[in-house]
Amino acid sequence: MSTTLNLVYLPDGRVINETNMDPGIPRVTGYQNYWIAADLGQANDFSAVVVLKDQALPIVDSGKIIVGPRERTIVYADRFRGVSYVDVVDYLIRLRNAQPFGGKSLLAIDGTSIGRVVSDMMQAQSVPHHAITMTGGQDWSKKSSRYVSAGKTFMVENLAVMFAAGEIKFAHDCPLRSEIEADLASFTTATTVAGNQIITQSRSASGHGDLGIALIVGAFSSQYLRRQSVTVSTLAGYY
Repeated sequence: MSTTLNLVYLPDGRVINETNMDPGIPRVTGYQNYWIAADLGQANDFSAVVVLKDQALPIVDSGKIIVGPRERTIVYADRFRGVSYVDVVDYLIRLRNAQPFGGKSLLAIDGTSIGRVVSDMMQAQSVPHHAITMTGGQDWSKKSSRYVSAGKTFMVENLAVMFAAGEIKFAHDCPLRSEIEADLASFTTATTVAGNQIITQSRSASGHGDLGIALIVGAFSSQYLRRQSVTVSTLAGYY
């Protein structure tokens, strides 16, 4: 069997291997989806968007066609300010529907503070999304189909573990990569007088934290809010 598969990327995010009607070649279904994550600022503050590509594609391994390892890649980032909430909502909707994201993207926003206002505006337009409220705890819970509560420390640690384990990486041409890395470097761990671990953040002209928060929201969402479902007899690198 050739080690090169002819993959077909379906509009709903499924990825299948073309069998050319050969009964001896099993058809395996993987996926390729995108997480669009946003941190929303006040009128004079920056808002930021980061997009994660989340995929597990059919591959040939030891002569068998299986679903390969799950891969999450930071493929896009943007930062802006001085725009109305209406324009922010319009931007997120257009980005969600743009190629290659259209039809296979999931939207998550920081629902803290003005994020709740933006969430309500998107809800009024029937735009599916998750609004994540950051708390001081070390766990997370789903309050409804839209609202999620998650500890900021928990979310930051989740991203750190993903980077350490090689479960997330930057695309070679990812815009604003250095700014994202500067934002992530601004997060530090501190211990309270009660002995609890908390995340603190320094902000400067070069590191506003918004891109880092957007990535933290996207990484958390991809890990906990919706697991991908693939049908196949043999699965590799997926949990």
